[in-house]
Amino acid sequence: MPLRSDWPCWEIMKCNPDEAAQCPAYHSNRPCWEVMRDLDFRSFNICKDCFVYVSKQKNSIFSKEEILSIMCQKGIDVTGHRCPNFR
Repeated sequence: MPLRSDWPCWEIMKCNPDEAAQCPAYHSNRPCWEVMRDLDFRSFNICKDCFVYVSKQKNSIFSKEEILSIMCQKGIDVTGHRCPNFR
């Protein structure tokens, strides 16, 4: 099952739609960490610790199963099945 790597950060992080619309990355076709790096290079250090950034790297420290588990715990179903234990 392929990971939906094309999902934007606000979907992965389950951001409130109104708050997401205020984000500079929301209005860009580039990844959120690239937008933030251009706005404030020091902010990029926050991105390097973010789940979205870490999970989308080619050499991610997370396995595919770990990424799917974390997303499922957040209530994001990428498998086509309802996430167990999610309320």
